[in-house]
Amino acid sequence: MTRQVWQIERGVTDVTNQIESLNYFTGRRTQFDSWGPGSLVFTIHNDNDQASGYDLNDRIILTATGTSFYQWFYVQEVLFNDLGGDGGGSTAIIVCTDLLGRLGRGQVFEKEIVSETTLAQIDTAFGSLLPTGTDFYFGGGSGASIAAADDSYTGTGLNRLNLNILTEQGWIAVTDIGIYLYGRDDVYNFIPTITYARSASGSYQFGYSDIKRIALGSDYLNTCTVTPPVAPAQNAIDTAAVALYDTYGAEFATVDDTGSQALSFAQWQVLTRSNPDELSFQISVSDTANDLTEFFNSLFTIEPVVTVSYKNPGSPTTLTSTQITQGFSMTVTPSRTDIQIFTSPSNSSYLDFFILDSGVNGVLNTSELGW
Repeated sequence: MTRQVWQIERGVTDVTNQIESLNYFTGRRTQFDSWGPGSLVFTIHNDNDQASGYDLNDRIILTATGTSFYQWFYVQEVLFNDLGGDGGGSTAIIVCTDLLGRLGRGQVFEKEIVSETTLAQIDTAFGSLLPTGTDFYFGGGSGASIAAADDSYTGTGLNRLNLNILTEQGWIAVTDIGIYLYGRDDVYNFIPTITYARSASGSYQFGYSDIKRIALGSDYLNTCTVTPPVAPAQNAIDTAAVALYDTYGAEFATVDDTGSQALSFAQWQVLTRSNPDELSFQISVSDTANDLTEFFNSLFTIEPVVTVSYKNPGSPTTLTSTQITQGFSMTVTPSRTDIQIFTSPSNSSYLDFFILDSGVNGVLNTSELGW
């Protein structure tokens, strides 16, 4: 199988020949985690003080050669491993962060934020915090929910981004030179292109070396409280589900612009997370068994919804599940590239909001929506 080749540049200088290994992470492990900084950490030869060429916020470009994928990072720290004698064999670890990491260091003080759709508000308020040559990009619309104004916001751009994405129930990709923001309507329209299966087949089906199915996890809930900044806390409860499984609740602090929008959020959470058997996956693939070209191309074109094919132990039946990629980690050495992908349910987790217990959309706590 074709080994994936990598290139690392510091600014416009190719430093690939310095690299011994690298580790990469982007996204998050579950749909309930906050979106945190991605990282690129690589070890270089430092027998001739090569590490002295790396300064704070130097731009590092990671490229998967032979594919469309590349991504900008920024140097945050250098860790030296100095050996005695003439220093032969010394190494250094270069720690880099992505654009979310830079946004997490972008602090504002008493900033006025106007009420807008969730994604537009982030672009308006915090676009100036991003490094030169980078930007926010909308994957479709500017969000389906309205984010409340704040006359005096103090905090980081990343903290407010997480609040807005939570309120929107959207999705984020960080690749090439941008932070790509997707509203829930945009996410719902994603179409699967990649399949993970027991063996590779063609360009778009990747054989996994390990797969973990996760059920009965934190996805399930039957009561939800949402606290917006502009109204009292709102609560939704599925009493029939509570009677069946006992109480499984969650509490969210959002930036919903109205109490009714916050109530809609709570009701939607209870509805869409009502199946305790919903699956998530952790999947491992490598270039020892796969040509990863289309995997990395799909990252560049941002196609996160995938099909996972699997069998239950002892069963000959092949099952499939539509999932959305939440994040992935990667370890690269001269001999191989190993990737671990973290997914969550796609169809049940991203739906349009609507109000339950109403004459229009039906009544909660029945076996079917009724009037």
